[in-house]
Amino acid sequence: LASRYGRRAGMELNWEAIGAVGEILAASAVVLTLIYLAKELTNTKSSSEVSASDRLIAGFDKINMLIITDSSVREVLLSEGELSAADKEQLYAFANLFCNMWLSAQIAFDNGQIPNDLYLGAAKDVTMELERFPNLREAIELWLERFPEVSDSAIFAPLRANK
Repeated sequence: LASRYGRRAGMELNWEAIGAVGEILAASAVVLTLIYLAKELTNTKSSSEVSASDRLIAGFDKINMLIITDSSVREVLLSEGELSAADKEQLYAFANLFCNMWLSAQIAFDNGQIPNDLYLGAAKDVTMELERFPNLREAIELWLERFPEVSDSAIFAPLRANK
């Protein structure tokens, strides 16, 4: 009889030990899963940053290709003196492209989707384009008047500074 009870007592201890090992394994699995998820989240954030940066750079490249390939756009941008109504409309449409890109850069930066150096480059681009194409300022200012909800974005500071 004693040997029977001894076996039962031993079995209970073994089940308790097995249960304890199971709990340790489950806790370890949770920790490993959390580490894996943190790594995947970091990878996803990096991929998102690269994707947003690529989209922004591609947008600026398209605008520059337009300047290179479309002589009428170049002429309007470089013209000095009074513009025709059609030229003013073309200039406004061009300014719209730039403003949309600059605003995209601001939004992406505010949301942590692009690195600081890319944002600073886009912000510097505002000043550079105003210097490069002086008659663009009026069209950009018109765009900002039409979209006052974004006109105070930091990226448009060069426009406010020179008023």
